[in-house]
Amino acid sequence: MKPAALACAALFALLGLSPVRSAAAPIGIVTIADGELHVIRAAQRFAAAEGLRLHDGDIVRTGADTRLARIELGDGIALDLGASTELMLQPPADGRLGERATTLYLARGWLKASTAPAGAAGLASPLTDILHLDGSAVMHVSPEDALVFVESGQARVAESGRDGGALAMANGDALVRRAAEAASLERRPPAALLQGLPRGFADTLPRRAARFLGAPAEPGPAQPVAYAEVATWIDGEPAVRSMAVKRFAARARDRAFRAALLAGLRRHPEWDRTLFPEKYRPAPVVVVQRAPPQAVSLQGVMAWPDSAATESMETTR
Repeated sequence: MKPAALACAALFALLGLSPVRSAAAPIGIVTIADGELHVIRAAQRFAAAEGLRLHDGDIVRTGADTRLARIELGDGIALDLGASTELMLQPPADGRLGERATTLYLARGWLKASTAPAGAAGLASPLTDILHLDGSAVMHVSPEDALVFVESGQARVAESGRDGGALAMANGDALVRRAAEAASLERRPPAALLQGLPRGFADTLPRRAARFLGAPAEPGPAQPVAYAEVATWIDGEPAVRSMAVKRFAARARDRAFRAALLAGLRRHPEWDRTLFPEKYRPAPVVVVQRAPPQAVSLQGVMAWPDSAATESMETTR
């Protein structure tokens, strides 16, 4: 490991941040919050400030007017988020997202990811996956299209949900994928897709985690998530929808949340079992008891029609 990477690991060890997956230990820290920034942890939402520690599975959301948010992870990765962005850190490894070996999932918005020397990152999204990034890349995701631009270093990128090998990309390469079309590799990103690129992405910002060594920020007051705040995940691609059912199932007991789920059930059919569990219960077993055979009269003597009675009938004859 290079000296810079060793220094980064040592710093995060002092901060109590671990690059190893853990349910308890934080994995990153918010170091820039220039505008509205919220974190969804489990099924609760709270405001985030600079110095807040982040955990596996946290969803980070920026507002429409957010200028820049930065997260520094324990493995040296720096993440810059633009406005109207939703990013999950370390998605659960037990689902179909885990099969894609992703450490981040960008559901929508702008993200710039920069790795530490000798480091690497994996990033998934609805349309494109960065299987391996060694350097710096900008990614933008919307319902209609996705853009991956390698600013420095190299990356391997694949189309989500389609068979085929990964594409090798290097400095200046751009991958564009529109929802109904195959991806195309270009030498420079299309100007139309760069509209809205956060200005802060053009700056090389120094790492700031050391500033919060002894002053961690506390989360704001927690509130149960509303449906609109997690609709991107509930209505996402199949792997994301399955994860959302497990995570937000308890919120289906809320009247407004349940009504919204029912209204959009065609977009997330996985919720049918949660909303109507009685449909999936095993059918009751019905035991039918047969009546005993009726007695027959044999020359005025009551007898049962068994083998002995049959013999008696033959003798009488």
